[in-house]
Amino acid sequence: MRELFLRHRKTIVTVLGIALPLFLLYVHGRSPRKTTIIEQALMQVTGPVQGAASRLLSGLSDLWNGYVALVDVAEHNAALVDDKRRLEADSARLVVALAENERLRQELEFKRARRDLITVGAHVIGKDLSPYGRILRIALDAGSESGVAEGMPVVTATGLVGRVVRVSSDYAEVLLTVDARSVVNVRVLGKGVTGTVTGTSSPYNYVARMSYLHRAEPLDIGDLLVTSGHDKVFPPGLVVGTIRSLEERQRDVEYELQVTPAVNLADLEEVQIVVDVLEEPVEPPPVTPTAPVPAADGGAR
Repeated sequence: MRELFLRHRKTIVTVLGIALPLFLLYVHGRSPRKTTIIEQALMQVTGPVQGAASRLLSGLSDLWNGYVALVDVAEHNAALVDDKRRLEADSARLVVALAENERLRQELEFKRARRDLITVGAHVIGKDLSPYGRILRIALDAGSESGVAEGMPVVTATGLVGRVVRVSSDYAEVLLTVDARSVVNVRVLGKGVTGTVTGTSSPYNYVARMSYLHRAEPLDIGDLLVTSGHDKVFPPGLVVGTIRSLEERQRDVEYELQVTPAVNLADLEEVQIVVDVLEEPVEPPPVTPTAPVPAADGGAR
């Protein structure tokens, strides 16, 4: 019995320290007598024990409530993360839709401005890349079934892309203006300079060169080059590019300048293929009524 008491002494003392004062308080509450000296001594001894037990229970309660609260916060945070990801995905889709809408709006405005061009819309479905990421050729989802034939110009609202070089019933391959095999007759808009723009097939960037014999006016960086129509391949007035540098390079009797293409070839999504060109109607000159010329005998002719 003694060994049992010694083994559980702390537990027994703790239980007695809590239970005995409670019992005495219960007895005291049922009796109108005053608190005895012994009861006061017991309360003085067991008070700290009860305080510690109360604080322990309170701490355990706070810990449990905090754990439950943290679980709720974690679930709420997970829901917020899911909402954030969903909103980001919706925002990305909206940005793509807005960009596509803007491109299509520009293409529609181009068709309205160039009513002389009969075009077929097509999507870029393939791109051949150089080892440095430069686009060499593009493939379209429109072919002979849509009226597309070899040699037809390919354009966007911002300018000339190139021309069709291969075609099947449902697909076409395009030779870009920056390809060394591409030659386009151009004129400098607003200045008396004509020449040809030839691609360089540079594996690093999109650049072409303009060759010309002479210039009637000084050229400037940013001058606009448009198709002249002299080659009978590209309709006149299509934007080809801008002068990139004024550093001339002489080749035989010609001079060359670097040209930046008007179209961002790395970002092509939709294009238009010119399948026919309408002759612009020529309005007859206005007729001005004239008075009859009197005859020599005084009558009217």
